Amino acid sequence: MEKEKINPINIFDFDGTLTTETWPKFWVWVKKFGYHGEKRNDELEEVLAEYRKRNRGNQLETFFGFFHDLLANNQEILTYEELMEGEQYIQYNPGVINFIEKSVAKNYIVSGGLKEFLQNLKIATHFDGIYGTSLQYNEKGLISGMGEVMTDDKKILAIQEILRNNNRKQDDCRNVYYIGDGYSDAVAMRFVHQHGGKAIFVHQPNQEDEFYEYNNKIYQTLNADGVVDFCCVADYRKNSILANLLQRDM
Repeated sequence: MEKEKINPINIFDFDGTLTTETWPKFWVWVKKFGYHGEKRNDELEEVLAEYRKRNRGNQLETFFGFFHDLLANNQEILTYEELMEGEQYIQYNPGVINFIEKSVAKNYIVSGGLKEFLQNLKIATHFDGIYGTSLQYNEKGLISGMGEVMTDDKKILAIQEILRNNNRKQDDCRNVYYIGDGYSDAVAMRFVHQHGGKAIFVHQPNQEDEFYEYNNKIYQTLNADGVVDFCCVADYRKNSILANLLQRDM
């Protein structure tokens, strides 16, 4: 009997997984309020910390809550041109663009980041679907705030939707690879791994990123539970360990 063919599906986190750092680049517009959003900086971290003291929610919810309130409390709006200004600051990991352009697998992004920002990136045309945190709009169609946050539970719902769209049952993760850098990826990795797929934990070649120690602890925890199937550098160039894994050559 011929073995059933299960088409490959890759599901990527974005910041820190496809890009070189975990700080998302869609906050460049905060220059309207005197901040520098193109990179992680002490000033933004300090005002975020103060915001979290006054507002309830997890790290992700308060993160987006801060930026939502910047717009809402100041009755400001954004154009798409202002939103997409951050694309110029994105640095992709080695080989990402070439890999995605040539990949024969179905490729998706499931990110806590802004969905509309990710969907309008130049690289977006090479993905079969992109999921993330939504935006809010005013009556003129301009961006007025942050919408529904892509929480850990909603990442599972996104993965299940991807499976259904590929004519699978919502727990059939055979030949599905979830690729993340650990920060907020733990629940999704566990789901894919426990339902027949593979969880790939990627990291930068250096240890300078602010979240390295935090991510490493997540990796150690997941690895101790047997959730991480592979751990390697976020290098997508031809014949790299990661590229070979994603091409199902290992």
